[in-house]
Amino acid sequence: MKDKLKIHYKRGTEELKRDNIRAHRLTQEFNNTDVEEFERKEEIIRTLFGSAGDHPSLEHNFHCDLGYNIHVGDNFYAGYNCTILDMTEVIIGDNCMIGPNVGIYTAGHSIEPKDRNKSGYAIPIKIGNDV
Repeated sequence: MKDKLKIHYKRGTEELKRDNIRAHRLTQEFNNTDVEEFERKEEIIRTLFGSAGDHPSLEHNFHCDLGYNIHVGDNFYAGYNCTILDMTEVIIGDNCMIGPNVGIYTAGHSIEPKDRNKSGYAIPIKIGNDV
């Protein structure tokens, strides 16, 4: 079943570079936003993520690959230093809390040296409600 969900992508394409730069700019802006600018932080989250329910909250030092593949439900919270590698969809339900220093990684690559830098694969992740 996992092989049907696996998505292959070519590394280094112009589209992927552009989308990655967009995400890095937004995460940099988010991470440098004053801690009391709650509305601005939420606005950045909504611009970066594919979708977000009510009251999304991230602590600073958040990182992701693309951002638009991340979908979170109501009352989502991620602690300090969260990294989500979203080369494909990451869907997180309502009332979920992510602890500090957590990484959620959809991305992988070949273990064969000759193919390692050419392409990668990603497997979607879905986390239910109240986790």
